[in-house]
Amino acid sequence: MKPHVLGRSHAQGLDVDACGTPRFTTGAEVVRHLGAVQSQLHDMALWSIGRRCGRTLDELQAEFDDGAFVRTHVLRPTWHDVMLEDLWWLQSLTARRVHRLGAAQRREHDIDDALLADARAATSVALATGPATRDELARALVAAGVEVTVPQMTHVAMHLETECLIASGPLQGTQHTYRLLPPAPPAPPERPRDDLLADVARRYARGHGAFRDRDLAWWTSLTLTEARRAIELAGLSLRTIDGEAYAVPDHVVDADPAPATLLSNYDEYFSYSRDPPDFEQTSDSPEQILRGTGLLLVDGALAGRWTRTIRTTTVDVDVICRPTMTGPLRRAVEREADAFGRFLGRVARLTVSG
Repeated sequence: MKPHVLGRSHAQGLDVDACGTPRFTTGAEVVRHLGAVQSQLHDMALWSIGRRCGRTLDELQAEFDDGAFVRTHVLRPTWHDVMLEDLWWLQSLTARRVHRLGAAQRREHDIDDALLADARAATSVALATGPATRDELARALVAAGVEVTVPQMTHVAMHLETECLIASGPLQGTQHTYRLLPPAPPAPPERPRDDLLADVARRYARGHGAFRDRDLAWWTSLTLTEARRAIELAGLSLRTIDGEAYAVPDHVVDADPAPATLLSNYDEYFSYSRDPPDFEQTSDSPEQILRGTGLLLVDGALAGRWTRTIRTTTVDVDVICRPTMTGPLRRAVEREADAFGRFLGRVARLTVSG
């Protein structure tokens, strides 16, 4: 068994009951359980969520539009879907590191503290009447006397997201928008950082299964030293697997992985510090795999990639698979493609190549 498979299918919510019913019923339940869902590609992040709760793209988009969960930069310098109730404490723990990781790019684009302060004030006014696209927000800032270029706007918006001022809003056609976040609720005195470290280790264990210190460091942008402290503070037991120490959740259900699974290329199942052996069953480089639309898992291990072409009533699902496509594996992939078609409200047309 691959170490990253130990308890991972169940912890990830990818197993189903005897009737094939997912454990979760809403997108918010999935996001809360996983802690965060990486979301560069919004529709494919919703597929990651839908794969675990059985909801369609339209149903999950409605949840998102209603604010059941939010899409913002948190944990790492990239988008994640996260529960609003978790956003404030996660940003309290990790935003400082994310700011530090983006400091060089801000300097490169001449973004200083004064510009960020002016942009924050102007954004609060510009979005008070409702969501706006990035271009609309940039024009509103310029109109308010905040001279910000298009390249600067990307980094300014990321900074304002990590400051919990804004997050992605409802789609406007095919364009993302920004909306203001509500202010943080009244809270007791600031929680000690050690409490936050313990909480993030427990949350990662709950939604990802057994993990190494460097996996937690990768997920959170924390230092390796802080990740190790987080594991210790969380009281997680350690188990040696193939010569490496894994922190193990209190409750491990080692469910068998599905014979085939089609996931988003940034699915949380693959959200850990990867090693060369993780790619040994594929014919592509890690860069090719992660630049694609999705991942093919065979018996829980990465075995290929797939792309989708969405048409009016159909979706073409093109799978590249290195293992021999036996009859049972082909049928398992067909079931996955059909599930993706239902998610989109379209008929799936599958092609498989080696």
